[in-house]
Amino acid sequence: MRRLSSIGLVVLAVATIGAMYVHPAKAWADSPAKAQPQTADTKVVAYYFHDTVRCVTCRKIEGYSREVVDQKFAADTANGRLQFTLVNIQLPENRHFVKDYQIFTKSLVLVRFDKGRQAEYKVLNDTWELVGDKSAMQGYVEREIRGYLKRLP
Repeated sequence: MRRLSSIGLVVLAVATIGAMYVHPAKAWADSPAKAQPQTADTKVVAYYFHDTVRCVTCRKIEGYSREVVDQKFAADTANGRLQFTLVNIQLPENRHFVKDYQIFTKSLVLVRFDKGRQAEYKVLNDTWELVGDKSAMQGYVEREIRGYLKRLP
């Protein structure tokens, strides 16, 4: 079973990379054309990086993650300590994120900014393994976000 999951991830990664070069980049209505700089100097940004063509599993990861942010961290989003941002990495102006965060497929990445500068980041790769268990995946995302928020002054 684990071997099939690994094979599936490799196939998905190859398809994603191929799609970046075969399909013209175009923005979806629900994602910003470009990641916008944020106003707070010290914060955590949960970036969900996606392609133009989005599968059911990718949408689940995004939805489960957004639900965690909205339900568990409403106060932190309201005061600017946490932000959830969608980024289409197929758009030319966003392709640098693939190299910046060493991502090879759709990914949830936490980035801590301190005084306007990136201090650290973490790619939450386990979302792919846990997406079949909503509670486990959301628990993982919540723990990781809490850990990053604790590092803020």
